[in-house]
Amino acid sequence: MTRAVFLGSPEWAVPCLVALAGPDAHALGIEMAGVVTQPDRPAGRGRRPRPCAVKAAALNLGIPVLSPQSLRHEQAIEELAHLAPEVMIVCAYGQILTRRVLDLPPLLGCWNLHFSLLPRWRGASPVQAAILAGDSETGVSLQSMVEALDAGPLLASSPPVVIGAGETAEELGSRLAKIAAAVLERALPAIVAGNPPVSPQDEARATVCRKIDKDAGIVDWNRASAEEIARRVRAFTPWPGCASYLGAARLGLVRVEPAEPPPHAAPGTLGADGRVPAATGAVRLIDVKPEGRGVMSFAAFVRGHPDAVGARLTANAAAGAALR
Repeated sequence: MTRAVFLGSPEWAVPCLVALAGPDAHALGIEMAGVVTQPDRPAGRGRRPRPCAVKAAALNLGIPVLSPQSLRHEQAIEELAHLAPEVMIVCAYGQILTRRVLDLPPLLGCWNLHFSLLPRWRGASPVQAAILAGDSETGVSLQSMVEALDAGPLLASSPPVVIGAGETAEELGSRLAKIAAAVLERALPAIVAGNPPVSPQDEARATVCRKIDKDAGIVDWNRASAEEIARRVRAFTPWPGCASYLGAARLGLVRVEPAEPPPHAAPGTLGADGRVPAATGAVRLIDVKPEGRGVMSFAAFVRGHPDAVGARLTANAAAGAALR
C-alpha cells in the first residue's frame, strides 16, 4: 500500500480529500496515513474554537488528523514524518511548505491542486484574482511542488472553466473544488506508478496574486469604477466582503448590478433607487448588510433608514462623518 497524507483546510479542499480516501484510490493501493489541517479557529457568535471543514471530514472518515500552528515548527515536522508519507497531496492548506516538509515523502513526492490554469495566478487567492481581473475563464492545475511559489512542473490541468457573469468567489470555488477532485482522480494512477510525465511552466506568462487582507473589500467610490466595484463584490463574497461607510457605520455591499449614473451626483451618493455613482459609471445596490444586522434588500434598508438617501458612501468612518 502507498501511504498518503492530505494537506488542506477549507470546504473547497474536501472533495479532493474524499477522492483520495475513496474506493478508486484504494484500488490503486493508496492508504490514508493522515490529514494535516489548520488549527481550530474561533467561529460563530460564541467565538468557540471550531474545526475547519477538512478536519471535520477527515474525522468522519476515521483518518488521523494533525492541526499544527505551523509546519515550520520542529515538533510539527516530526509528527508529520511519523506518519511516514510516501506521497503528499495538497489543496488549499494555507501555509507555505518548507524544503524539509517537501522532502518527507521519499518515493512519490508532493503534489498541489491549484485553482487556476498555471502559470496564471500563482499565489494565495487565484479564484478571487481571476474575478477581480475580469478573466473570462479559469481552471484547476496539478503541479509537482517546489520551494518557489506555485512554480512546479505541471502533471495535469482541467479544461478551461468559464466564469459566470455574476458568479461569486464562493460559487466559482465550489465548482472548481469538484473539478479538482476529478483532476486528482485522473492523475493518481500516474503518480502512484512513479515518474509521471510533467511539463515545465512558461515563466514568461506567470502572474501572481497576493493573500487577501480583511480590508481589501472597502470601496473608495472616488477612485474605483463601477465595473471594478461589481467585480470586487463578487470576488470578496463570502470573505472578507465588500463594504463602504455610511457616516460612521459600515454598510456591507452584498449584491450589486450595473446602472446608469444619476445626473449631477457626486461619487458615492446614495440614491433612493439604490443607484450609486462611482469614479466612472454607477451600480445599483440590490442587497446590503448594515452593521450588526443581517443581509437585507436595499429597499428594506431604505425603509428603515430614509435619512440615508442623499448621504455619501465613503472609504472610512472618519470621512463619512465629515460628509454628513
